[in-house]
Amino acid sequence: MKIVTRLLFVIFLGIFLFAAWKLWVMYRGYKGGDDEYEDLRKYTEEVPEDDNGEKSPDKCPVKVNFKELRKINPDVVGWIYIDEKVSYPIVQAEDNEYYLHRTFEKKENFSGAIFLDYQCTPPFDTDNTIVYGHNLKSGKMFGYLKRYYDTKYNKDANYKEHEVIWIITPEQDREYKVFAAREIDVNKDTDAYMIQFETVEEYAAWLDECVKKSLYKTRTKPDSSVGTVTLSTCTSSTQAGRFIVQGTMIQSEEHIDK
Repeated sequence: MKIVTRLLFVIFLGIFLFAAWKLWVMYRGYKGGDDEYEDLRKYTEEVPEDDNGEKSPDKCPVKVNFKELRKINPDVVGWIYIDEKVSYPIVQAEDNEYYLHRTFEKKENFSGAIFLDYQCTPPFDTDNTIVYGHNLKSGKMFGYLKRYYDTKYNKDANYKEHEVIWIITPEQDREYKVFAAREIDVNKDTDAYMIQFETVEEYAAWLDECVKKSLYKTRTKPDSSVGTVTLSTCTSSTQAGRFIVQGTMIQSEEHIDK
């Protein structure tokens, strides 16, 4: 009996130690990714306040040093900024697999990177630009898109507090406003990932459908004469579940990256 008891003790101890090791490896991986992206933010700087001590809501709140970012990774194509919690470089590869579990610095890590769909070329000039990111439980990466879920999913969600999405490129600052958000099934709702449309009429009809299918009505109406950005992340509901947030471009300002 004692032998059986000791054997069970050893087995359960082994299971406990293995689980603890797995948790430690996971934590170390997440922390490594967090530290990397936190360090990369040194290549951005906040736009200074005006003479009245205020920041213009019509001006991009950050400047990005793409010259230095390219030295680290030439795949960088832009930077996304919603607020200080969603401020990341955007990369693009030859497929949508490479950066799923590789960071901006191409280190293997479950956090992956924020990346542009490989079909969106030239970057951000397609009718619908798709940007992917993981929905981490810590809230990092696109985990913060939970703030766009309606109260059925998240009682603290309020898109009105986060309705502006900035996409900064080496050539332009692009401001988008959220006009729709919803949960989809990638196997059924393939229309959500349409990138280019043959006619303006088709594009306008697609935008109308996006508005109709949205979890809630927003204060912004999409414009078929400008581009759309679709932010896409996983959900925990099903393996094929995704949550998307869509914004219509309301302004762009050209600049030169030095």
